[in-house]
Amino acid sequence: MSQEKVTVAIPTYNRADLLKRCMESVLAQDYPDLRLLVLDNASDDDTDMVVRSLAKEDQRITYIRHEKNIGFARNWQRIIEVNQSPYLTIVPDDDLILPSFIRESVQALDEHPSAGFSLALPKFIDENGTILPQKQDTGDMPDGLIKGLEYIDLCIAWRGCSIYTATTMMRAAAIAEVGSFDSPHSWTTIDSNLSFRLAARFDIVFLKKELALIRAHPGQISEHPWQKFSVLAESIDAIAYLLQSDRAADPTYRQQLGERLLALNARKSESIHHLVPHLYWSWTERLELAAQDVAALIPPGESFILVDQNQWGGEFVGDRHAIPFIERDGQYWGPPTDDETAISEIERSLSRGASFIVFGWPAFWWLYHYDRLHRYLRDNFRCVLKNSRLVAFDLREC
Repeated sequence: MSQEKVTVAIPTYNRADLLKRCMESVLAQDYPDLRLLVLDNASDDDTDMVVRSLAKEDQRITYIRHEKNIGFARNWQRIIEVNQSPYLTIVPDDDLILPSFIRESVQALDEHPSAGFSLALPKFIDENGTILPQKQDTGDMPDGLIKGLEYIDLCIAWRGCSIYTATTMMRAAAIAEVGSFDSPHSWTTIDSNLSFRLAARFDIVFLKKELALIRAHPGQISEHPWQKFSVLAESIDAIAYLLQSDRAADPTYRQQLGERLLALNARKSESIHHLVPHLYWSWTERLELAAQDVAALIPPGESFILVDQNQWGGEFVGDRHAIPFIERDGQYWGPPTDDETAISEIERSLSRGASFIVFGWPAFWWLYHYDRLHRYLRDNFRCVLKNSRLVAFDLREC
């Protein structure tokens, strides 16, 4: 293989029709200095014919066909092994990249040599290529260069921007420094595992524009039954990277990381409880225990704010009045848009006589997603109960 500045790799298996469209989206880029590398994992459909027909017309295509299926992870690992370009993008065979993706990603990495990879936004399409209305949530991600550790911090607080492989371009030298793909938890998250390891060592560049098309359809990796567990496990690893960094020298920040670690680990356990139900409480049993906790903590007749994602039901402790959070006209209104809205809603409920705020386990993620809200509660009120079912603050005691 010659050494173009960019290699775009497409790992594929038995998706000849989708692969053709994917390849065409790469060959239609407005940046010429690229190599298209197709790694065929021993497909038994028309993949070989599709690739070879396009290769006759475009000399930028390199085709590697494995004699036998070597598995998803090893096929992706092979990409790193054969790449000779300074920049590398991996596009799954069911996705597409828009014509300016390579040019704009190269420009971002050229301008920011401290960045290990660039990250753009996707549009979402269905099986037929129709644009879907859903948009990528960018959280608190700033446009442009961002410290990798700051990106990790935003991700574990659910305020970052999720990574889709087709929206990223990686610097080969950065990959060589942190190591290739790895799967400590699952092969379904080898891309996010590498992204977190890169972010732990390098800056990243965020391009706040839609430059790729991500296809939503049955059979994609994100639909794998173990995906939720794997994502949580990778997030726990990401906290470890933060704990190993200079940022953890701040004891307050270290305490926050510890709280996030405990919360994520609890969510990970919860994600596998259905596999071993005899080792844990059922939902009903757990709710009954939470109701006993609330009854022992809050005097009869008192009102309290209930943060439960509207899953417990306001009358689960009958003689205490639960105020849904956020509420409008007594009805649950959904999560707050930001910390300031959440804090103002608490103060409004306080003025109406709320004496406690109780976070149920379905909403524990609030305590690290809404970091300023959590800090407001810690700084102004006493935490009077904290266990695996609920966290409660006494709003009567400042």
